[in-house]
Amino acid sequence: MKNFFLTLHILSMCLVVGTLFLQSLIVVFRLRLKKQEEIAGVKNIQKRIHKFIYYPILGVTIISGVMLANSTGVFSQDQNNWISLKLGLLIVLIIFGILNGKQIQTDVLPKKYAMMVHIPIFLIGAGMIYLATIKPF
Repeated sequence: MKNFFLTLHILSMCLVVGTLFLQSLIVVFRLRLKKQEEIAGVKNIQKRIHKFIYYPILGVTIISGVMLANSTGVFSQDQNNWISLKLGLLIVLIIFGILNGKQIQTDVLPKKYAMMVHIPIFLIGAGMIYLATIKPF
């Protein structure tokens, strides 16, 4: 059962980070469009992806992560302090997801900040993978 939850967690985490990364890039591309019809079409697709793909996959990631942590006993061991940092990064990633959803609905970030959201999403995802793989502390 551990291998099932590990596979599910890794796959769903890749989809979460990939979806957020792609959505933030699409926000940048949408800011460059000139025709209102094109902007409305892209915004509609973004809303659907965020609502019907991002949130369900995020739920699967969190549930599979909790099941995996419980099956391996990661919270009961003293040397697993890396999980606290990983959970902190998860909260930051969820905040970026909420901010991304708000940016899709209405442009809440100025263009120069909206263009940089995908960089921390990538770095946070890489940091979470590093922590889970290496378990540095």
